[in-house]
Amino acid sequence: MKADHTIDAWGVFKDCAVKFASNFIDVKVWTFTFVITPLFAFTEKYLFADWEFLKYLTVFMMIDLITGIAKAIKNKEAVTSYGIRRTVVKGLQYGVFLIVVHGLDSFEVKGEKSDVFGWIVTGAYSFLMGVEGKSILENIIVLDNRFDAKYFIEKIGDAFKRK
Repeated sequence: MKADHTIDAWGVFKDCAVKFASNFIDVKVWTFTFVITPLFAFTEKYLFADWEFLKYLTVFMMIDLITGIAKAIKNKEAVTSYGIRRTVVKGLQYGVFLIVVHGLDSFEVKGEKSDVFGWIVTGAYSFLMGVEGKSILENIIVLDNRFDAKYFIEKIGDAFKRK
């Protein structure tokens, strides 16, 4: 029996084999497969999994930083690296807080997820967004006192006070 392979088909096969082999020995592929993917899986399981919330929190933190810088300029205060360092420290504190909240929400007992702290995620996320939102509103009021939200800010502040 005669083979039906043409030289063109063999060339296509050879090109595919060469591409496969080059990808197989590519360091980037191995790095992604054996380093980045497990690291990402570990992060999602044990550290933090709600990336959509993190986007909103980051946007609020950046708006707070920008309005804080604008407030300092309006008040003719020096804009130094201290405020930016405070934002970085705040980000680290929020990160540790979110890791703890994720741990409380995701821990397992005998291989089954515990739902004891399921409510804590909503409360923690609302708390962080409230803190950042309150700070943004305070900065906006200083920038333009026609924006009268003092009553609203006082109510947010009352919600965070200990009784």
